[in-house]
Amino acid sequence: MSRNTLEKVLYDLSTSGANKKKFAEDPDKFLSRYQLDDAERTLIKEYKVREIADMGVNSMLTWGFWLQAGKTNRDYMKVMKREEA
Repeated sequence: MSRNTLEKVLYDLSTSGANKKKFAEDPDKFLSRYQLDDAERTLIKEYKVREIADMGVNSMLTWGFWLQAGKTNRDYMKVMKREEA
């Protein structure tokens, strides 16, 4: 698993409306542009930000990724604290 690749994906999704739209339309097609394994693709598609952060990915990127999906700060904090969201 590559932390750098995961960070690139989250950055691209958090900073580009076009990428966000492509991901929403077809996550598998969007993610095929990156060298990710199946487990990494699943973490991204399922917004498993706690698990992604546990792999060493910058928490600012996981937070931005979470928010770009329209999810709340409150739920992000619950997930990061390993509470129910």
